[in-house]
Amino acid sequence: MSEYDLSKPYIQYCEEVITGKILACKDVILACKRFKSWFSKDDRYFDFEDVDRRIRLVSKMKHFRGAFNNKSFILLPFQEFIFAGIFGFKWKSTNTRVIRNVLIFMARKNAKTSIAAAICLTQLLLDNNNGQEIDFIASSGAQARIGFEITKNYAESIDPQGLIFSRYRDTIKMPSTKSEIDVRNSDAMTLDGLNSSTFIADEAHAYKTPDLWNVLKSSQGSQSQPLSICITTAGFLLDGHFLFEWVKTCKEILRGTKEDETQFSLLYSLDDGDDWADESKWIKSNPALHTIVSLDYLRDECKNAKNQPSLEYGFRTKLMNQFCQSNNTWISNEIIRDSMAEIKINQFDLREYVWVGVDLSSTKDLTCFTIMWKPNKKRSLFHDKYIFKSWIYVSAYGVETSPNKSLYKYWIDKGYLKQIEGNVIDYDIVMNDILDQKAWVRYDKIGYDKFNASQFVINCEKKGLPMQPFSQTLGSFNLPTKEFERLILSDKVIIDYNPLVLWAFNNVALAIDTKTDNIKPDKPTPEAKIDPVITIVEALGTYLYSQGITGTGDGEIYSGNKK
Repeated sequence: MSEYDLSKPYIQYCEEVITGKILACKDVILACKRFKSWFSKDDRYFDFEDVDRRIRLVSKMKHFRGAFNNKSFILLPFQEFIFAGIFGFKWKSTNTRVIRNVLIFMARKNAKTSIAAAICLTQLLLDNNNGQEIDFIASSGAQARIGFEITKNYAESIDPQGLIFSRYRDTIKMPSTKSEIDVRNSDAMTLDGLNSSTFIADEAHAYKTPDLWNVLKSSQGSQSQPLSICITTAGFLLDGHFLFEWVKTCKEILRGTKEDETQFSLLYSLDDGDDWADESKWIKSNPALHTIVSLDYLRDECKNAKNQPSLEYGFRTKLMNQFCQSNNTWISNEIIRDSMAEIKINQFDLREYVWVGVDLSSTKDLTCFTIMWKPNKKRSLFHDKYIFKSWIYVSAYGVETSPNKSLYKYWIDKGYLKQIEGNVIDYDIVMNDILDQKAWVRYDKIGYDKFNASQFVINCEKKGLPMQPFSQTLGSFNLPTKEFERLILSDKVIIDYNPLVLWAFNNVALAIDTKTDNIKPDKPTPEAKIDPVITIVEALGTYLYSQGITGTGDGEIYSGNKK
């Protein structure tokens, strides 16, 4: 047990966040409360000497550009708290650090990369570990080099004669301990064979998969107290992607629903319900506001975002540190996520009529079918909702050759995606899965794309399934696309929870016929998969057209349905 010493600026910062003297978001308050609570734990102690000497070392570094050029790097209280959170607590049994994984999440312009560079140098000089390998990584080599160049300049400021460090284009060596700092290629496949003691990942919002992080983590197996640090802003890659999922996990740790004592997280962002244009809340995302970050700068950027809506998402993502989708997205990820719930097909025991959309794949694509229930007052659950549940398939060959390979494997492992062995999807497996659901539902119509479906349809009709071709033209998709949008915005939709479906909605960019105003979900690139979205809209369209509905009205259009 260590003393909670209020004379230390980093302890003062923690206390002022907890008491509300410093305005902070819920996640930062929880991080400070967690930090404070560890002082009462008997199995660890707080090493004030280690933290303080690192802070003193940073103060000897000199900035080299902008308004702070040639001035000493004096850490702000929140920056000192970062050092305290990472390096302070140690296990009594081994004198090694408790923290091994770090996520610092805050808006742009808050000196993230400078902090990363300072941490690297304090590790190199103070960690008492010969043969250290400290790595700077990023989603691109250019981004990683930015952090490395800052580190190299700080190293020169404390060792101008080169007596301690040998500085090279891509390496800073410390011959006395045979240690070094390197900038690494972002291609995960080239990083095998490393032995990283500390690595810092910059701007991880751009990581489409966890491969890069995982390769570095696996290289730390022989280290006695490895350290993995990510310092980043939010981005446009949401559900299923590396940073978004990690932030979600860190929130769960802070809330106590998950446990991981090796994780230190500082998540500076707006709280749910905060108005992104309310400048009184901006410090939640920008802890360096009024010192490093100019209020006038944020005001100007906010004004531009208000006057030009296309800039809103960039402002909120980079300067308010909120995960946002691009404004090209059809329906926001937040709306889709809020419409999701876990649906088990056997929880509906009424043998209700359902409508289905089917999308069969080529060799590498996803195959999917979606069942749709319409509202039913007799249902005890979601009686006033349109319910959608999807079954999604991929071939083993499709997994191995896909740029989404890591995501596919994750979803397969979690049961959200079904892998079919071989080079192509066996459509009989899909048909049999549709037949298996007949124990719980009654099929009215099963809509399908005629392309590549001839034998599948023949086999299904032999089994008594009511197949109905669904044209893939904009004209055919226009009505159900617009109606689905109307329904989900009116809180009339429930989608079975599946992160792959969330990901698919995130990939949609509407195709629009400007002459007719017809629309259809479309994918902006060949790699973007939207198959579950297509089958959801097909299922709704198959229902609408089976009822003879050809257009939407101002009110409820489903009165008088035959079933």
